[in-house]
Amino acid sequence: MDFRAAIDKLKRSSLGNRATFLVIQLDAIYALSSVNSFNAERYEISDSDWEGAFQRALFAISSYSDTLTVVLANQYYQMYQIDKPTMPRNEWPSALPYLLKELTSERAIDIVADAVELPNSSKVQAYVLARKILDTILQLTHQAQVSLESILPEDDVWGSSAYDLGNFLLLQRSMRGPFRISAFVDHVISFHRSIRSVTPPLTGVPSNDVQMDNLSLELQRSIDYLSAQLRGVQLHQLKICCDEEDTEELIGSLNLRLSSKVSLLRADKHQYSGYVLAEQASCSQNGRVNLYPDFLKQKKHFLTLKNVAIIWGATAAFMALNYGYYSWKGEGIADVISVAQSHGNIMKSELERRQAKLRMHKPDSQKLVTKLRLENEIKAKRDSLNAVNRFGDSLEQGYSGVMQSLAKLANSDISLVEIIIHGDQSLALKGFARTPSDVPNWIHQFKYEESLIKLTFDNVSIERSKENVVMFDLKTVGDKRND
Repeated sequence: MDFRAAIDKLKRSSLGNRATFLVIQLDAIYALSSVNSFNAERYEISDSDWEGAFQRALFAISSYSDTLTVVLANQYYQMYQIDKPTMPRNEWPSALPYLLKELTSERAIDIVADAVELPNSSKVQAYVLARKILDTILQLTHQAQVSLESILPEDDVWGSSAYDLGNFLLLQRSMRGPFRISAFVDHVISFHRSIRSVTPPLTGVPSNDVQMDNLSLELQRSIDYLSAQLRGVQLHQLKICCDEEDTEELIGSLNLRLSSKVSLLRADKHQYSGYVLAEQASCSQNGRVNLYPDFLKQKKHFLTLKNVAIIWGATAAFMALNYGYYSWKGEGIADVISVAQSHGNIMKSELERRQAKLRMHKPDSQKLVTKLRLENEIKAKRDSLNAVNRFGDSLEQGYSGVMQSLAKLANSDISLVEIIIHGDQSLALKGFARTPSDVPNWIHQFKYEESLIKLTFDNVSIERSKENVVMFDLKTVGDKRND
């Protein structure tokens, strides 16, 4: 690959994934591109030189194609029905060449193969392609700088050509090829046969009744055979797609001679079958069979000219954006720094001015001493007043409450002669009682008075005098301490 070709391919790839479909028939190469699907091209094959026509087609499409799908006519591959391989589906392409070695004359390394399961059967329909044909296609596509995506056999493409109709018969003929009768079940070919006893054209010439009768006989034999072999499958429709024939005349003649209903394969009339195959291949992106398996495809190299150019471009854009961003941000920071410096200079000048003013208004030391002395005196007097107020109120409230409670409990059985109160912590009572039991009864009544309920007498003395008078002396703990 020279540098100019690499640049051209890079330009093409930047436009998107544009698919192209080439059909290799005996008469010509048919090309159809997703860029312009209405203008299919035909490149005629001369002297069986399909490689030259294929190369011309590739040269024409290389400027607007990214991926390529090739459809091969049945003359370029072989078909076999074998038992279904007992292995995963993705391993069939690598194993089938060895499973088919007894059916082909080629070595396993000289062929590529793929297969599709037959409906309602334990067998598969295998397709075999000579490796030399694949190598030729790869060489030509590589020279044209076109990426080969897949190689499809035409019999697999014909299975989807009747749209939603999956079970049908197909009478088909391409230019320079024989008539073929094929049977499709669930869009998969289950039977095919070439009718070589009939030579084209069948229509547009006088005295063609004999050939039409021969064709009808061969078709009816195939239909009867399929009715016996494919039990439970309804094959009542025969589709027609034949080059160089008047399809309306052919359909009319066959409808008179056959039991099956004969109709045109496609309502849109194409001059060649190759166009039908190219159009159908473009519609069926997921083929059931691919004769270019993944294990033969070249590994993708990510360090390509396109990727390197993208990386360089992205890096340059990123660096440019970073440079612009940090330049803009640097200009903004420079402005902020300039404003901050100006503000700092102003504040520094204001600080110097206020410090000078402070030095001018420095207080006298004697005034400071006098101020401190006065503050201490005021604090001492304030503390004294607070103490007097606190203790005076509490003592007044304590004495008054105790005296009122004792007066309330006065009775004729108790006579108090002495009451001593020390703050709010101790109390001493002395007096006379009528009987010794009157003292406990009187003390028991303290629990009903709020000022006396918390009193606990730790020293209780009850005795009789010489005159036989009952005397009592009650003291709390605090009273003991005072004594």
